[in-house]
Amino acid sequence: MVGKKTAEFMIVNRRTGKALQAAGVENGQGVCQTAPTGEDAQLWAQDGGRLINRLSGKALDVVHGGVESGARAHLWEKVEDASSQQWELVKVTATYKKLLNVQSGKVLDIVDMSEEDGASAQLWDDVDGVGQQWKLVPAGESAPAKTVTKTVKKPASPKKEAVKDAAKKVEEAVKETAATVKEAVKETVAKPAVRKASEGAAPAKAPRAKKAPARGKK
Repeated sequence: MVGKKTAEFMIVNRRTGKALQAAGVENGQGVCQTAPTGEDAQLWAQDGGRLINRLSGKALDVVHGGVESGARAHLWEKVEDASSQQWELVKVTATYKKLLNVQSGKVLDIVDMSEEDGASAQLWDDVDGVGQQWKLVPAGESAPAKTVTKTVKKPASPKKEAVKDAAKKVEEAVKETAATVKEAVKETVAKPAVRKASEGAAPAKAPRAKKAPARGKK
């Protein structure tokens, strides 16, 4: 039974902002992420529970029908009753969805959480990570930017600035007072030493006057 295809869309990863792309048109060609351009290799449509690539006409599948974490996604011709080609779009937010593989119960993810072009798509346990969330962007629309967490530095309030300035002035005053005290201590210690040295010196003796020789009697 042939399902009815939906309108085509890009499948864009929330964490990286890159689109799911088929690497070729033959059975077994890998599926990876690349910068979103809207080219045919990046466009998909729902056909029942399958996701069909526009360029190749083949379905998003799992290598050897794997069910373990790390099993790679690839293209394969449509096979009736192949549950490895069946994907459930599980709502996360109004914008993003998880792509749950029906056969394995695992979700579509990117190998090693890579942000590089060409990083392969794979199955992985559902860990509620943003790298496992995807946006279906209608053909012709621009893809959303990747999710980036930024730390915004709040400007200091005027009150905090005033306190900071006052603290700085106090610190400078303390340093100046400490320097003055240090100089005063040095002078106080030096003066007694000089005085003690002068007190210990013996006073110089005045030279004796020579006696005049006695005069002889005539």
